[in-house]
Amino acid sequence: MSRKDLTEKHSFVNDTIFRLKIILLIGNRIFKNLKNPNTRFKDKGQLINEPIVAISESELWNPFDNIDNWILTAGKIENLRIATKRLNGLEIEANEIFSFWKHIGNPNFGKGYVIGREIREGCIVPTIAGGLCQLSNALYDAAQKANFQIVERHKHTKVVKGSLAEQDRDASVKWNYIDLRFKSSFDFRIEIELTSDKLVVYFRSSQKNSKVTNEEFELRQSNKLNDCYSCGNCSCFKHSKSTSVKQEIATTAFILDEKWPEYDNYITATATTSDSFILPIKKNRFLKTDRYSWASANSQNTKTTYLQGIYRAIQLRFFSKNQNNIFELGLQLDKKIAVAAAKRIPIDTTHLVISQNLLPFIFETGALGGRTFDVLMTRLPFEKLHERLNFAFNIHSESTTLKDFRVTKELIEIENKALTKARNIVTPHSEIAVIFKNKVVKLNWIQPLLTNRQAKGNKILFPAAAVGRKGAYEIKKLAKELNLNLTISGRTIENDNFWEELKTEAFNGDFDQIGLVVYPTFVEHQPRQILKAIAKGVKVITTTACGLDSSDLVEIIDNFEQLKKAVEKWKKSSTNYNHKNFV
Repeated sequence: MSRKDLTEKHSFVNDTIFRLKIILLIGNRIFKNLKNPNTRFKDKGQLINEPIVAISESELWNPFDNIDNWILTAGKIENLRIATKRLNGLEIEANEIFSFWKHIGNPNFGKGYVIGREIREGCIVPTIAGGLCQLSNALYDAAQKANFQIVERHKHTKVVKGSLAEQDRDASVKWNYIDLRFKSSFDFRIEIELTSDKLVVYFRSSQKNSKVTNEEFELRQSNKLNDCYSCGNCSCFKHSKSTSVKQEIATTAFILDEKWPEYDNYITATATTSDSFILPIKKNRFLKTDRYSWASANSQNTKTTYLQGIYRAIQLRFFSKNQNNIFELGLQLDKKIAVAAAKRIPIDTTHLVISQNLLPFIFETGALGGRTFDVLMTRLPFEKLHERLNFAFNIHSESTTLKDFRVTKELIEIENKALTKARNIVTPHSEIAVIFKNKVVKLNWIQPLLTNRQAKGNKILFPAAAVGRKGAYEIKKLAKELNLNLTISGRTIENDNFWEELKTEAFNGDFDQIGLVVYPTFVEHQPRQILKAIAKGVKVITTTACGLDSSDLVEIIDNFEQLKKAVEKWKKSSTNYNHKNFV
């Protein structure tokens, strides 16, 4: 078709006539739906363990796209993220009709859909909610494989190369007069997943239907399609500025929380000027904190979840004392930030780098579908954290603090799934690196720059709060058996009488007075005090949970007997240690 023909076909008059026809067809469908209403189904959770009876997979990113119309595919995938959330988990009863539009609803207003690609009269045109046909195609394909009865299906008039339409497995949809409807003789469940590169639709059911048709599918030839971004027909009505979209190359978005120096250096080395940042708060003249001052994030490329970030800061600063479980409160506040951040991801983002505390909540929104992502680990995975705390609690059942840091089974499963799908796990923590050894990006811990690296002190430091997860019971037992006096850096204690019969003092931050750091911790994610000690040349005895590798200054122990022997050996070899003169 020539440019002149296209210009005449997509003139303002013809487009107006086309839209009037659509209005009439929509009205007619609404009237029919009122006469014979369809059922809206929900996720009852009854078929979640039934076997898969059909599966359909299709590529999200079209390899035949050119650099100009790629942005329409990015918009399509954003629309699929929104639509799949409305269908995923639906359980349809036997002999009941599933309707695509009954569950998707009108996509034109208030649903968050963006400009994607739609085939209209031989052209790929930009339109709100464009691209939902890939979802209807996949549903139809799966329905055919499961031998469902097709109640309503419409073929595309034109075939996009690489789509299911080439296999005659497509189902065109247009709100609301062109629908996809099917039913099964048995109850079935719809599950939909967007991986980094595929749309996957599963049907689960206790039984598979008998073959209802002997229809043979034919291979269809893909058509030559004109698209509004690369056909060069600028005189066409569809090239109006009202339908233009800012075109950018694929970029990375960094969704970050509290800054770690290791991650700040890593991002500075990997980020480009076209990448974007999403932070809870940015430093300004009213907020002087450096907690979120990531080096690569500037005012031009950074968005914030400002309201949610301020709300979290206020809650944790002023109201956390009234909470029975600070960890649970923190999770609730992190979720608010994560959900807000997911809405701020640029549509053209194909890769994400996410702080772990926000990961499960962003994953839950569906925003990671069609994208690869890396995770900056800030703690053990929930499942491993539970295992570690349960292990400690079996030893010290009298501890009340070891009951903290608990999440629901559902949240554990969500995080595990997200971590499994992550492209890379980025961490300086040696223990976490071992868990994800096949895809870990191992960073080096950054030691603070301190002067006077020779340790001259004679005091023994326990560098944490006196709580069960930090090894407080082990250090208490050690101090009793070896008649030690301790310097303690943390204020929190298991109970008021925890250090009874032992002599302790508070740590004033001066490592020149410290000769040995003893830290038999069960959980430690960010060992800043230990790194300061090492920078000062102080000997450290700790566990693998500390996240450090063994070295000349770091001795890793596995149990209490090893701990006791290591400390006794240090006492004998240390020229500075003098128990009688210890204050």
